[in-house]
Amino acid sequence: MARTDIARRVYNHTWKLDPIVRSLLDTDFYKLLMLQMIWGMYPNVDATFTLINRTTSVRLADEIDEGELREQLDHARTLRFTKKEMIWLGGNTFYGRKQIFEPEFLAWLEDFRLPDYEL
Repeated sequence: MARTDIARRVYNHTWKLDPIVRSLLDTDFYKLLMLQMIWGMYPNVDATFTLINRTTSVRLADEIDEGELREQLDHARTLRFTKKEMIWLGGNTFYGRKQIFEPEFLAWLEDFRLPDYEL
């Protein structure tokens, strides 16, 4: 693995950002459970996600560069569940229950892609 010159990187403002999200499992587990519920009960309904900033004194648009945010979101949209992640989801016990995810849902997740976004 190549070494990173941290000192050079700190002062090089053109350095490409590391991806914040490196796996589709980089989410809270509840979202996967809700996705399975929507997939099973409402397969023809579009569901959306909206970010709610509960700290209204902080204007996110002043703190987050839109170009960098788009770069991170575009990267996240390229991610797919890996075979190892699918085995992990299908083979673990969660909340005391084995196979909490239906095999058909896991098969559907294999082709899952994050949709377009709107800022």
